[in-house]
Amino acid sequence: MRAATYCNPIINRYLADPFILPAGGWFYLYATGRGDDGRFLPLWRSRDLASWEFVRGAVARGAPGAWNRRNFWAPEVLVHQERYWLYYTASPAETPDNTGNRVGLAVSDSPAGPFENLGVLVPHASLDGSPFRDADGSLWLYYTAEFGAAGGLVPGRIYVARLLEPSRVADEPQEIVGRHKWQEGACVLARDGRCHLFYSIGSWGKSDYRVRWAVSDSPEGPFDEQPGAFLKSTDAVKGPGHHNFFTTPDGAEWTVYHGWDPDFTARYPRIDPVYWREGRPQTPGPTSSPQPLRGAPAS
Repeated sequence: MRAATYCNPIINRYLADPFILPAGGWFYLYATGRGDDGRFLPLWRSRDLASWEFVRGAVARGAPGAWNRRNFWAPEVLVHQERYWLYYTASPAETPDNTGNRVGLAVSDSPAGPFENLGVLVPHASLDGSPFRDADGSLWLYYTAEFGAAGGLVPGRIYVARLLEPSRVADEPQEIVGRHKWQEGACVLARDGRCHLFYSIGSWGKSDYRVRWAVSDSPEGPFDEQPGAFLKSTDAVKGPGHHNFFTTPDGAEWTVYHGWDPDFTARYPRIDPVYWREGRPQTPGPTSSPQPLRGAPAS
């Protein structure tokens, strides 16, 4: 029987930077960190968004000297030509100020994995890679420049580059958001012929972490930042952010994000519905009490 309500956090585990993909009658959730099986980027799944089960760590740690030995952050999945392309951040080893971070790629024939490592995708110091398919079929990758980035890229600013194919990015990144001290966790929604770019600002471990958004007529910008925050702290949920979006089979829109508990002991995965009012996205989140499930289950 389908659950009638959900309650945040949807999984009582430290699972930051969550991403949800509906596929094959399931909702798959991918997150930052290490899985219970010793692999990385823990992958969970649910039929109804209320009850979740652990599947596996999506990727294996690379051998000594490999690009992906530590960090394992911010997974997102692009479905392209019946394959599942997993974009994530990792580093070869401990590096000053995370200068070794790169956005890389793994691929699988199933959303449940396991995913096969394809290596580094973005040659610059980078993190939080987010793929986007525009209405014309073109593919794009948004990411934040990391400390140590070359080619004039500024740490903490968001860039976009054309994906020539899922495993090959054009080395011509364009800066699109840089007005804040640091911005990360970018993702794009296409709606009514416009591109809505969302991103987190503030300190990831503090209450000022929140989600802003900007609008453009093109995936390449320029983007016009909108007033206010899409997600921000409450008394019960601190520092909500590094979010994404997903749609249930009946067309209902949701956001998935992490948020700290008031004592800042862990970042937990959370979901809430998304509504649009006069072209502006709104959500009741962050919620922390039982809420009605809006939209059809995955199956």
